[in-house]
Amino acid sequence: WTVHGRSLEVNSDDQEDVEVEISMGAGRLPGVCWACKWALRKVKKAIGPNATAESLTTKLKSICNEIGLIKYLCHKFVKRHLAELIEELSTTDDVTTICVNTGACK
Repeated sequence: WTVHGRSLEVNSDDQEDVEVEISMGAGRLPGVCWACKWALRKVKKAIGPNATAESLTTKLKSICNEIGLIKYLCHKFVKRHLAELIEELSTTDDVTTICVNTGACK
């Protein structure tokens, strides 16, 4: 696949286990910023203002199942940044600020 002049190679041994390899200069998949904002908006809306670390963890781990094509990358991002995302979502920061702080957006 070519996405905005960049190449995205998807290799699949079976339909459940999809490995995604990214070949691009910046090392960042186009759409990760959008996906971060989308996921965190959904999490914030679902959990409300008085969320616990446990409820945030549960929602963060499940939200990626709703994202479609980049579900694998979403899960990988959440796993890598889980503690930071929980901390950030416990503040009054907006989703754009959180996604910049976690490196998903510039």
